[in-house]
Amino acid sequence: MLKAGVFDDFKGATTLLLWGDEEGMAVLLAGFSALREGNGNKFAIDGTDNRLTVCPASGKTEWSTVQSEESGFRWECSHDTLELAVDLIEPLLRGAGHQFLDVSGLAEQVIIARDEYPADLR
Repeated sequence: MLKAGVFDDFKGATTLLLWGDEEGMAVLLAGFSALREGNGNKFAIDGTDNRLTVCPASGKTEWSTVQSEESGFRWECSHDTLELAVDLIEPLLRGAGHQFLDVSGLAEQVIIARDEYPADLR
């Protein structure tokens, strides 16, 4: 299971939360790895109410932004952010926990969590 959502006041800030189980973290890692290596131009994660599309941002460094779009949310990440995300997701394959990433735009932070929240979190 892998879910995504933007929450207005989650851990003290507007947050893009990506959460799931071990299988979900493996899917997330594969998606970020493919984008980092240039083997795709986007991947999508179903949310509780909306869909999150993750896309690489060309020509930018250390950049990450979340925006609203018609089908849900779009998270654009620089190559540096994609590399950092891969590094932060890998430990979550070994057990429960969470990691934080900086972001701008619609959200102030990204939290990636394994085995900490239910699938129907709202």
